[in-house]
Amino acid sequence: MKIIFILLIAGYSSISYGQEKDLAISKIPFQLLLNANSVVRNEELIIEVEDVDKMSITNKKVITVLNANGDDSAIAYQYYDDDIKIRKQFLKVYNATGNEIKEYKQRDFKDVSGVSNNDLFSDNRISYLDYTPTEYPYTIEYYCEIKSGNTAFIRSWMPVKRYAQSIEESNYILNNPKLIGLRVIKNNMSNRISNSGDDFNLKYKAENLPAYNYENLSPPLETYTPYVKVALDKFSLVGVEGEATTWKDFGKWQYDHLLKGRDVLPAKTVQDLEVLTKGISDTLEKARLIYEYAQNKTRYISIQLGIGGWMPMLASDVDNLGYGDCKALTNYTKSLLESQGIASNYAIVFAGDEKESIDKDIVSMQGNHVILNVPQQGEDVWLECTSQTHPFNYLGDFTDNRDVLLVKPNGGEIVTTKKYKASENVIHTTTHLELSSDRSFKAEGKRSSKGIEYGNIYPIAKIDEQKQKTYYKNVLGHINYLELENIVHTNNKQAQNFEETLTFSGANFGTTAGSRILIPLNIFKIEVEDVPRYKPRKLDLEILRGKTVIDELLISIPENYTIETLPKAIDITNQFGSYNFQVSAIADKEFKVTRKYVLNDGLWKKEEYTAFRDFMNQVNILNNQKAVIAIINQ
Repeated sequence: MKIIFILLIAGYSSISYGQEKDLAISKIPFQLLLNANSVVRNEELIIEVEDVDKMSITNKKVITVLNANGDDSAIAYQYYDDDIKIRKQFLKVYNATGNEIKEYKQRDFKDVSGVSNNDLFSDNRISYLDYTPTEYPYTIEYYCEIKSGNTAFIRSWMPVKRYAQSIEESNYILNNPKLIGLRVIKNNMSNRISNSGDDFNLKYKAENLPAYNYENLSPPLETYTPYVKVALDKFSLVGVEGEATTWKDFGKWQYDHLLKGRDVLPAKTVQDLEVLTKGISDTLEKARLIYEYAQNKTRYISIQLGIGGWMPMLASDVDNLGYGDCKALTNYTKSLLESQGIASNYAIVFAGDEKESIDKDIVSMQGNHVILNVPQQGEDVWLECTSQTHPFNYLGDFTDNRDVLLVKPNGGEIVTTKKYKASENVIHTTTHLELSSDRSFKAEGKRSSKGIEYGNIYPIAKIDEQKQKTYYKNVLGHINYLELENIVHTNNKQAQNFEETLTFSGANFGTTAGSRILIPLNIFKIEVEDVPRYKPRKLDLEILRGKTVIDELLISIPENYTIETLPKAIDITNQFGSYNFQVSAIADKEFKVTRKYVLNDGLWKKEEYTAFRDFMNQVNILNNQKAVIAIINQ
């Protein structure tokens, strides 16, 4: 009776909203229209925790879309599977004056598989409706009720979900009649947010939050917008109940229920590894050989089926089948290592180049990926087990420098993955260009990449030659009549260094000015950050990863040319990095250009953005300097 009553109240709230509140665009406060592509007129997320293994969620949102850039906020969808059931779902559309023009019932929603291209097995599905507007502005009212047995995940409240969207009203309600212990963290709360809940029941409301404009190189939206995150002390994951209030306890629960006993390997495989590593005393060399063994034997395929969405396949099944998802391949590699006496830890991580960390302030089920940690004195080794091409102990920008959860037999531990420093993320180019009297030239250029830059470039060796040429013609696109004659790639995986050697030629090099030629000094351009002008800048500045770029260029000129003027040396150092430039004649007909650009990672206040922008613009200008060459004996 209580559950039915709650659902009826939720349904009434949704259905009556359009009737009780005027949805005309003219009713939106003017300040909420500023910088906005859409406005959340009202949003309610109601979570009913009926028991440790039973939860219902009602999601209602009314959003006005002001222009085509706001259409993505009007997509209505719900993921479901064998453990998440959709009880009700509909969408209504209103015109600019607030009158209903269309209604979509649950039967009108598209129901498709939630699998990706790499998914072999999955019970995930999506029920969605992507409304195509005929005019702007318009308003959608979306309503969805679901039931779930998974309480290991409690939806967070983040009223500001995207840039260029303002919030008229947003509500987050969690009813917890069984008084199960809650852990709650909140941040960036303001006087526009109220809380009328208690220790066991939550009721937050946000009102009149203006839209944020996106600004390049700003921190993630969550850094400066309000959020509430919630976890239960007692929970259930696909029928497996748990209790944890510390990361140590939570990691212990995951190990005991998701990992323990899944590491047994066939005897033949263990024997093969013993042969592979025979006579090798160095632990890291052994680990490298075993990692490469796993890479050569397996491939990545996602499996998202019931508890299998969280529990890895048996190591013996991966060994037999030759495939697995990130959990399975990590557990398999872990099992291989440990069969040869090398300890390692299953590590849960948020993967992606934006560097999201496990939130260590709230013990809960988090993460979207798994990697392997091999403890070492000094700096640990980290292994990406889903890649067949990554070098040993290389993460790249997919999982670098972020907090992860190590799942150990004796409990969980939060640690941080490797950070690639600016001095490690290196691009080093050397070019020798020979100029002819008719301004045609021949050149050979080499570019080596290390650190994060290595991971960004080495896959190019696997694409076809025509696509490679297209890429390099774009890199060298500022050169007239460019002809690529030869491309050679060398991938030194153990050194984590990728080298590209290009032989190329062109015509009409430089710009003539009477009897002089202005020679450009930037064959391989140094790329700097995009720094638009903001009046004023409202968000802080963040550089996620630093880098070092070293460029050396040797130019040889013909007999009827002479060096007239070379640019002066420049040396700039500030909080954001440094730029060093020098050019000198090393012979009568040769001169050498050396540039070194260092960009530091870091977080700076918005007031520093102008200085950073000035630095980027200064580097850009200096990169475009030219040498003056005189033509003699014309």
